Amino acid sequence: MAEESKERLEPGSLEEEVENLRTQVFKMLELCLPPKEVRKEVIRNVYTIELSVLKIFKTLLDYQVDRLEKKVKAPEKKRAKRVKIE
Repeated sequence: MAEESKERLEPGSLEEEVENLRTQVFKMLELCLPPKEVRKEVIRNVYTIELSVLKIFKTLLDYQVDRLEKKVKAPEKKRAKRVKIE
């Protein structure tokens, strides 16, 4: 009885199932994605956003590095100046 309820997929039918799933996924993605012209613009904007965020992090990192360098920099000791006596 348990054997009758189990389905057995042959290699050919397994390939068909995978192909059907693939086409269904592509159809769903096609509904979600904009047209090709708009898609290129969206991708360009995403790259621009990523670049802007990275530039912000770079600026903040440079600022922090400068602050730490100033703190670590050893203060110069003031030496007494020689005064010429006539």
